[in-house]
Amino acid sequence: MSTFQPARPRYSLPFAGRDYQLLGTFGLIEAVEFALREHIGRVAVRVVDGMHSTDLAKLVAAVLTACDHKMTAQEAGNLIWERVGLTGEENDALRLHLYSFLAICLAPPGKREERAEAAGEMMGKLAASPGPTTGESASAS
Repeated sequence: MSTFQPARPRYSLPFAGRDYQLLGTFGLIEAVEFALREHIGRVAVRVVDGMHSTDLAKLVAAVLTACDHKMTAQEAGNLIWERVGLTGEENDALRLHLYSFLAICLAPPGKREERAEAAGEMMGKLAASPGPTTGESASAS
């Protein structure tokens, strides 16, 4: 028997050197929509499609605060600026994690476990990917 609870999907978000335990609830959706003043579905798409860093900080703060990890947008922005970076692999991973969590929350209750498994597989593949090598580049010789 699975321990997955479709009405309350759980997710572990690695952010700025710490893992935050997230719990998907309607209150979380409400907090994200209030913070960003737009539908949660559009937020989920924008997070991986060029969301500005200020909105990313608002999203992180809304998600973490709704999950009892109190954080302001200013604090989240500072952590993104100082620890994660405004671009690069860590920033991309943060965005993909947030997208995955929101996608799980947005799925119909009967599909959330399936969506969570697919998200876990995707994140596992990304973590296992060695990335590009420079061994054959002109600068490597």
